[in-house]
Amino acid sequence: MKIAVRRTYYGGRLCFPDVVPDALVDVRAVYARMLVLRGGLDRDDAVERAERTIAADLPGLLREDPELGEVRAVHEWARERAESGDPHEGCTWSSAPELLGPPVGRPQTVWGMSGNYLREAPAGGSAQPERPAAPPNQRGFLKAAGALAGPHDEIRYPSISSHVVPEIELAAVIGRHSHGLRREEAMSAVAGYVILCDIGARDIGALDNRALDRAKGFDTFAVIGPWFVTADEIPDPHKLRIRAWVNGEVRQDGNTAEMFHDIPEQIEWLSSALTLRPGDVLSTGTPPGPAPIEPGDVLRGEIEGLGALECTVVAEPVLHTS
Repeated sequence: MKIAVRRTYYGGRLCFPDVVPDALVDVRAVYARMLVLRGGLDRDDAVERAERTIAADLPGLLREDPELGEVRAVHEWARERAESGDPHEGCTWSSAPELLGPPVGRPQTVWGMSGNYLREAPAGGSAQPERPAAPPNQRGFLKAAGALAGPHDEIRYPSISSHVVPEIELAAVIGRHSHGLRREEAMSAVAGYVILCDIGARDIGALDNRALDRAKGFDTFAVIGPWFVTADEIPDPHKLRIRAWVNGEVRQDGNTAEMFHDIPEQIEWLSSALTLRPGDVLSTGTPPGPAPIEPGDVLRGEIEGLGALECTVVAEPVLHTS
């Protein structure tokens, strides 16, 4: 199951992007329609119940039901109806890419792993990459939740930087309240996955992993989406191709099999210190190849099974002080 967020005048609406071709099906609206057609409720009662039952964002959905059982039932019903020729009129939105927002809402914690891949691709490449021997220490940083941006938003190039680098990464979304998890149980905490473009201003602050938060926390420096994909649709998150282009030129072409520390190790390590909550995001690091971008560039990132991001880089106005 896939869940997207479509921006509206009144905030974001949770939608299914994989039910009706070239449209987003509003989760609450189609649930209300299901209640009318299957349960005999009148429309007003159905709408009221849908607003009560279906949370407004992904963290809320996961807090109430880590398995997303109610939403899965709605999704299945909606797909069955669509396959039988029902276009779900009155429940669909335009799929205009620029209206997609971050599918994860506003998580309490966004964590990024650093140094989790080789810095440079092995000579000659590999069609079947193998997981390398892991260095003993894991490293990472908190990323400002305010840096989150939608999958087709403009990336704002800070006026105080001249060395901005994007990194395409697989990010795991936490589904359960988790602390002190062992490796063996860690994957049970993962609700699903998204693409995250972790952007950093490498000339701001230290680059030795002791002061990354400011450099990584500028507005729009965490592009995420295009939608949340439930874990059951990704049989092995450690065998996914990751690619990035700038202006059509390939910058990254790697595989999650190249991680030093896999997702269970990362969750075990991170949850030994932090309490992870439903909707929190763990970005797992990036393969070799990231290179600087400039205003005017078009960045595209793809991960197998998760879709694609595409953003234009724009210069932030220079700040003047009197």
